[in-house]
Amino acid sequence: MNETFSPPDWVVRTKSLAGPGWFGVPIDAADADELQRFLEANPDYSRLVAGRDWLPGEALSELTERPPADWPQGPVHQLAVLDAESGAWRGYLNWVEDLLAPGVWHIGLFLIDARSHGSGLATQVFDAWAAHAQAHGARWLRLGVVVGNARAEAFWRRQGYQDVRLREGIPMGLLSQQVRVMVRPLGSADLASYLQAVPRDRPDAP
Repeated sequence: MNETFSPPDWVVRTKSLAGPGWFGVPIDAADADELQRFLEANPDYSRLVAGRDWLPGEALSELTERPPADWPQGPVHQLAVLDAESGAWRGYLNWVEDLLAPGVWHIGLFLIDARSHGSGLATQVFDAWAAHAQAHGARWLRLGVVVGNARAEAFWRRQGYQDVRLREGIPMGLLSQQVRVMVRPLGSADLASYLQAVPRDRPDAP
């Protein structure tokens, strides 16, 4: 990554993934060590959903894993959220474009540094990302949240996400979890059109 920690030109031009005191930088497998340090400094999410701390090398898996090959999908993106003054990591976001159907942008992991909880940073980053997604063709925003992750469940509902179905017995680390599939329509799109486009997310689907 650029070590000057100034917003890259594309951030300045689009103003889509930057906000007061932070900006986003695309990362890849070469940044695995930095992401690993960030994950290990923020163990609460992994302890809650996987029943353990982050494993050595788990950052590289986050940066290189892809959805199942038989799922329709577009590009995968990884973003570090950095402090605009110091360049310190303040968050991490990954997403997939056109997952399962055109226009569906799916968040895989959105993690904000625990020291920034309650600061409004998560909402700022999400709002910037959602605007970027809509400007680039997204019609629905999708994600899965583990039942019992109360902070995340409340956050995503505040951002306009709605439950579409519940999946049982999802293996995560040492645990088996229930996962809420949640969707936020954008613009003129609605949940009915989403469920037509992605039938596997219908509540009555096998």
